[in-house]
Amino acid sequence: MVCPWTRYLRRRANELQLNEWGLGGRNFGTFISWFLMGGDLYTAYTFIAVPALVYASGSIGFYSVSYTIMAFPIAFVFLPRLWSVSRANNYVTPADFVRGRYGARGLALANAVTGILATMPYVALRLVGIQAVLTVMGVGTTSTNPWTKDAPLFIAFMVLAIYTYVSGLRAPASIGFVKDALVYVFKQGSS
Repeated sequence: MVCPWTRYLRRRANELQLNEWGLGGRNFGTFISWFLMGGDLYTAYTFIAVPALVYASGSIGFYSVSYTIMAFPIAFVFLPRLWSVSRANNYVTPADFVRGRYGARGLALANAVTGILATMPYVALRLVGIQAVLTVMGVGTTSTNPWTKDAPLFIAFMVLAIYTYVSGLRAPASIGFVKDALVYVFKQGSS
């Protein structure tokens, strides 16, 4: 039996159009967007990045709690307007929006490069999370050879990269469903 979420996420998938690949066809809606954002913010960020920051720098690391509390209401005020303007003008990336709104190619390029550079810590955080899970499972911990030890992490990264390449934004959304459900189930089981 196919999961109804997967059927919804895969419908109308056309990898040839950037709009479908990068934005999920602009039809995720509130429910799926909530899982997509929650899967990013309330898993690896909450369980790995914030505790590591607090451990490394002390109580100053708790700024992330207030940052999250303040950033989301601000985002929910401005993002609906950004979404409607982008949809009307068929903008796909923030750089498209900047170029279309302000006509500045240099500013659009700076926006695109900043977005790519800002994604690097996100990818690194995901790899740290995968490595933590593999370590807890005991995969690759018995070998002293670095190639053998890191092979499971490399394979897991390649599977996720290929899945994202093929499915676009639908990949992290469907992973968010599974991940959030597993976090909820195991959190309830440990209580």
